[in-house]
Amino acid sequence: MTLTILGGMFENFSKTEAAKKTFLFDSYRCFCGGIIEALFKNLALVIAIRIFHASKTAKSFLVSAGFIGYFITTITQAFAAKQARLTTMDLCKRYMLTLALLIFAAIFVRSLTVFLILMVLATMIFKQPVPLIEDAYGQNYSPQERGSRLAFVLMVIPLAAIIFSLIGSKLMDFNLQNYKLILFVVSLSAVGSAMSFSKIPSRILPQRKGKSIFSNLKLIFQDKLFGMILLWWSFAGVATQMLNPLRTEFLINSIYGINASNIFETAACMAIPYTFRVLSSLIWGYFFDRAKLITVKLMVNLFAILGFVLFFHCKSKNLIILASIFAGIAWGGGEIIWCLWVTKIVPRENFSSYMSTNVTIVGLRGILAPFLGYGLSHYLTLQEVSYVGSAFVLISSLGLFSLRKHPRFTGNNVQ
Repeated sequence: MTLTILGGMFENFSKTEAAKKTFLFDSYRCFCGGIIEALFKNLALVIAIRIFHASKTAKSFLVSAGFIGYFITTITQAFAAKQARLTTMDLCKRYMLTLALLIFAAIFVRSLTVFLILMVLATMIFKQPVPLIEDAYGQNYSPQERGSRLAFVLMVIPLAAIIFSLIGSKLMDFNLQNYKLILFVVSLSAVGSAMSFSKIPSRILPQRKGKSIFSNLKLIFQDKLFGMILLWWSFAGVATQMLNPLRTEFLINSIYGINASNIFETAACMAIPYTFRVLSSLIWGYFFDRAKLITVKLMVNLFAILGFVLFFHCKSKNLIILASIFAGIAWGGGEIIWCLWVTKIVPRENFSSYMSTNVTIVGLRGILAPFLGYGLSHYLTLQEVSYVGSAFVLISSLGLFSLRKHPRFTGNNVQ
């Protein structure tokens, strides 16, 4: 079945020179990006805890940095468009070269503060190409092939991240000072990503005319259904984003009694969830195309709650692995829905406006959630914090369930 699906994907690929070059070099870019993501999603936090003995505040900044990057993409893109007439991929190349320098500099620092500044800046920069590469997809791929091309990309990134996370963790199990080698490899990967971006055909960065960079945020209040979905969705999002870094804390911080190896932490917090995120994506995509949006989201929320409660309430490695599987399944469904849910409620011509607002809100809640999680862990046990997270997801589910009979859900899906 999988081979049939993959065969169908490649069958629909166009033969234009721009499409072929974009797919080839974007594949290289995604492989390099997966290595970089392994650092920002997992290994940087392990380094901060093991090497620099980071405080909860420092770890909160580290975890929230990517979401700060999401939040400021609209601002940085508008600023870059006014300051220089660059192509979108030229700008992405500059972002990656800057990121490479920041990661390389981190090899030589001995201060937690300096390491934190470098990692936060690098993580924020790593998120800046997200809307720019989507512009290249729109320019270089035909509408009939975009989904298939992106489906392949979504497999390359997590697979590369899983492999490098496991290798990096094993290296640090041998010798913690091998973290410097990990940072060096990530720095080289950023250079590779920059070179790949430079080969992708792109247009001059478009300028926004006559609109405030935050004008799309008005949609939250103008479209009441959209605003309510964002509100209830945010409860579940905050729960996930505040508990994810605490999973690493629970496994490797000696005060919680498990004191797992780096390799087991990486397996439980990244490799296993990422694997099941990839494996479950096709199934979630099938349900998304055929079931009601609210129904699919409630199923995702159920797996999220199972993952939260089971992970923090056991010290058996087998049960922790099972909880990681549930988390990965929830991530797989969450990613599919997050990318496509606005297509269920708005016309095609309004998709980009609604999606940009969605990204901004995700960035905002992702900035706040780690501070909330670490703050609660100061007063509550991690088991009790997982109850709070589960309660947030339950509130989200009840709120979304109350919207199930809205006319825009009961009619045909908007395409």
